[in-house]
Amino acid sequence: MKIFRCMLVAILFSTLLTGCWGSREIEHMIYANTVGVDYVKGRVVIYIQMVNFSGIAKKESGQSQPQKTSVGRAEGDSFDTAIFNLYASSPQRIIWSNVKTVVFSEAALKHNLIKEVLEVWDRYYEFRYTVWIMATKDPLEKVLNTSSISDLSVIYSQLNSPMRTYEQSSMVAPIYLYKFIWKWKEEGEAVLLPSIRIVKGWTDNQKPSPNISMSGVCVLNDQKLKGCIDDGDILGLRWLERKTKRTPLAIKHQKEVEALMVMNKIKPSIHPRISRGKPVFDIKVSMQATLPQLSTRLHKKKLELEAIKEIRGQIMKTYQKGLEMDADVYGLSGVLHRSMPKEWKKWSHNNQLPLDSESIGKIDVKVNLISGGISKMR
Repeated sequence: MKIFRCMLVAILFSTLLTGCWGSREIEHMIYANTVGVDYVKGRVVIYIQMVNFSGIAKKESGQSQPQKTSVGRAEGDSFDTAIFNLYASSPQRIIWSNVKTVVFSEAALKHNLIKEVLEVWDRYYEFRYTVWIMATKDPLEKVLNTSSISDLSVIYSQLNSPMRTYEQSSMVAPIYLYKFIWKWKEEGEAVLLPSIRIVKGWTDNQKPSPNISMSGVCVLNDQKLKGCIDDGDILGLRWLERKTKRTPLAIKHQKEVEALMVMNKIKPSIHPRISRGKPVFDIKVSMQATLPQLSTRLHKKKLELEAIKEIRGQIMKTYQKGLEMDADVYGLSGVLHRSMPKEWKKWSHNNQLPLDSESIGKIDVKVNLISGGISKMR
């Protein structure tokens, strides 16, 4: 009788245990990896790039499986409507918790779709804020269909893992969505949204294999797009970016490279002050340098002075390019807002600080050339 009671209790408790009847196999779900947002003829167009786990896992033989890039597309009157139209054509359930990157087209930025996307992003539990946010001028479908080389998964590309390349050559700093939201909503702040493009030059098995590359930045002030700056005009940004790890600087004479210096340990600072009745900003930048290439005989001090001159020129060139589109590329308005709030309220207009060519005061640059063939220089 006692044994019977124990068996009965065990059977009753077993009914309370959860099972795996509702679970789904990993291959029976679609994992969105990259989300693209476009605006075409008054309609919101959404793209999703799907993860292919075959490029990550290995076969029993040790060989990785061939890469395949799959992209879904749908459109609607709004971002959320486009998502539900995407559900209607999806063969399996779409999982959003694995999204690595969100890419906006220039048209989407001009129509302020960021605000609409963030509204949906805040409300759905699967979306995460630790995703990269970018922009592009190229067709989104082509960008998301750009496959990786050497059987690498798309999650290791510049589109989904930009810090790997940035740490080796720092030009445009990637930005997470949560930091973008903070700057986007903060008064006086400027947001630099990295811009990507499709570049040629890579091959895979002697076949052309286009790749993704950072091509510039799109500047947003007061939650509005001011414009996009191409890579040739953004060289000054890296000197005022605290994330900059390692970046090259070419010293040229009559368009010929005399020396190539690699800069690291960059420490920038901006100090606002009031001069002649208006805000002026002094810039200080210090860094170390190495010398991997030298095509002429130059003294160490001469190289440092040439580098200082070039860096000052790049800082002013980028600043002037921002002024042409009425954009605060260095976030000077935000610096004044944090340091001197009373003066910011006095001088700002529509949450922005009017800037001109005289708003930049002193530019103090210090370069310390520490290694790279210094013993060979006179």
